[in-house]
Amino acid sequence: MADSGITISLVQASVRFFAWAPLWAALLIAASGLFHPPIEAAETKDPKQHWAFKSPVRPQVPAVKNKKWVRTPIDNFVLARLDKEGLRPSPEADQVTLLRRLSLDVVGLPPTIAEMDAFLTDKSSEAYAEQVERLLNSPHYGERWGRHWLDAARYADSDGFEKDKPRFIWAYRDWIINAFNQDLPYDRFIIEQIAGDQLPNPRQDDLIATGFLRNSMLNEEGGVDPEQFRMEGLFDRMDCIAKSVLGLTIQCAQCHNH
Repeated sequence: MADSGITISLVQASVRFFAWAPLWAALLIAASGLFHPPIEAAETKDPKQHWAFKSPVRPQVPAVKNKKWVRTPIDNFVLARLDKEGLRPSPEADQVTLLRRLSLDVVGLPPTIAEMDAFLTDKSSEAYAEQVERLLNSPHYGERWGRHWLDAARYADSDGFEKDKPRFIWAYRDWIINAFNQDLPYDRFIIEQIAGDQLPNPRQDDLIATGFLRNSMLNEEGGVDPEQFRMEGLFDRMDCIAKSVLGLTIQCAQCHNH
C-alpha cells in the first residue's frame, strides 16, 4: 500500500516486471557492445602455450653452498629456495616423527607399534629406505593414491540425482587400486579404461577397466527423457576425459566453439 492510496497487487507487479524485462535486456545487450574485451583476452593467446601442451623438461639442478645438507637432487631445489628467501632448514625430525610422516604420506595410515619398534631398533644405514619400500609394497598404497584418480574419474557408489540409488561398480574401484599397486604403466592405465574392450583378446580386467566410462550420474526420476540423459552421460565422459587426461576444459564445446 503506497502513501498515495494506490494499491498494486503482486500479480500486477509481476506483469509489469515481465513487460519491461525484454526492454531492459535489449538495453543491456546494446550497452555491452560499447565495451571492448581486454587485449589479454583468452582468444588472443597462443593455444600452443597452454601448459598441458608442453612436454615436461628436466630442470637443471641448482647449486647450493651447504652441500652436506643435500641427500638427493630434490634437496638442492628446496635448499636453493630457502637460501633465496634467507631461511634456514628446519631441524631434522626424530625417528618417530619421521616414520609417522612417511606412513601417513604413502599409505594414509599411521605406523603400528610393531612397525615403529622395528624401525627404531634398526640401526642400519638403509633403515629409512627399507621403510619406504615396505610402504610402497603395501596394499594400502593403492588405496591411498588411487582415490585421487577416482575423484578425477568422478567415481561414486550411487547414481546421483533425486533417487541416488546405489550402484555396484566396486570392481572398477578395485581395478584402480590394483593398477596403482602393480605400478601399471600410464599408457596402459589410460588405454584399458577408455578402450579395454577393444583390445585384442580382452581379459576380464580389461573389461572391468572400462567402468571408467560408466561413472556418469544416472537419472531415473519419473518423467525424464532417457535419450536426454543418455546424451548427458556422454557429454560428462568427454568432459571427464579432457580434464583428467588432457588437462583441458572442453565442456563449453557442448554448445559452441571458439
